[in-house]
Amino acid sequence: MILMLALFITTTTSVMAQTIDDIFNEFKGKPNVEYLDVPKAMMGLAAGSIKEETGADLIKKIDSLRILSIENNSQLKSLFEQRVKTLSKKGYEQMVNSNEDGEKAQILVKTKGKTVTEMLIISIEDDECALVQICGEISPEDTQKLQNIGH
Repeated sequence: MILMLALFITTTTSVMAQTIDDIFNEFKGKPNVEYLDVPKAMMGLAAGSIKEETGADLIKKIDSLRILSIENNSQLKSLFEQRVKTLSKKGYEQMVNSNEDGEKAQILVKTKGKTVTEMLIISIEDDECALVQICGEISPEDTQKLQNIGH
């Protein structure tokens, strides 16, 4: 009976919701995966080399940035999609959810009042997928600037 209970707990634990850290830790270091972790000190250096009008003020508000990118590995991409589906979204609010032409994008945020303290960007395309985590104190205006970057 104890053995069956232990087996049940082990099985349900592996199916339980993933945290964002679980996903980063599972995939970083695997083949065809790029992982970048930029701490606040490096963000400050980057802000110093960017012109003010292009977002240096925004970069100064970011405490950390983590990026996970998977390319040209359909097995890992499939596993990533499964993990994202079981991502615990407790504490997050959905800002964007898009599923067009086989490309999925989702933006989740954690807030404190009107300030965004964490933003998750999940992107899944045919041949690649990415997970971006931005932590800091980002105002609603800054959130708009982030969405406009690259447009």
